[in-house]
Amino acid sequence: MKRLSKLLAPVLALGIAACAGEAYIVDDSPPPARYESVSYRPGHVWVQGHYTRRGSHWQWNNGHYVRERPNYVYSQPRWERRGRGYVYVQGEWRPRGRVYSNR
Repeated sequence: MKRLSKLLAPVLALGIAACAGEAYIVDDSPPPARYESVSYRPGHVWVQGHYTRRGSHWQWNNGHYVRERPNYVYSQPRWERRGRGYVYVQGEWRPRGRVYSNR
């Protein structure tokens, strides 16, 4: 039984990270973000493009507009360095006027 729990622990940790908006951890840093020309669009928020990891290479995902939410601000998706690797943190809507810690 101990052997099974040792095998399942990393799988469960990855599942929990995915549910928390952190899809996976990678060893190398993502390439610099590509330049995207953005124009003001009333009633919308621009979600920045970002890289995702596909096997052994990085794939660019273009940015896009989403409808604005009254009394909320959008926190952009990003890669954060954590320990020896990088973790992808999905973008999210947060109530306006609240202070949040990055961790």
